[in-house]
Amino acid sequence: FRYPKTGQYNVFMVNQTGYDNCTTEGALGNWSSGKDFVELKEAKRYYFICGNGMCFNGMKVSIKVEKLPAASPPKGAANSKSGARSVISRWQTGGWVWLAVAASAALALVLPGLL
Repeated sequence: FRYPKTGQYNVFMVNQTGYDNCTTEGALGNWSSGKDFVELKEAKRYYFICGNGMCFNGMKVSIKVEKLPAASPPKGAANSKSGARSVISRWQTGGWVWLAVAASAALALVLPGLL
């Protein structure tokens, strides 16, 4: 939260009752630096108010923190490893065939009379 550090403003974390009634009684936290960082660690609703009467003028905010959805694997990702293996095994098999063909062609060029 950013605000002028004049003593006129502050931030209180309160429960829903404190938020609805603009009261700081039973506050869960309070800040007054003018450059306040509040880490919202849990998935829940957080309530913040200004405790110097400004809440009655609308200086309050409710923030709902939700859990991130579980990341679903990209389409086809489940088969990506096996797909990669099959491509590699095909390349290896194909590689040996091409190596045999290339060796035969080289021999035919180098030793034309023997083949």
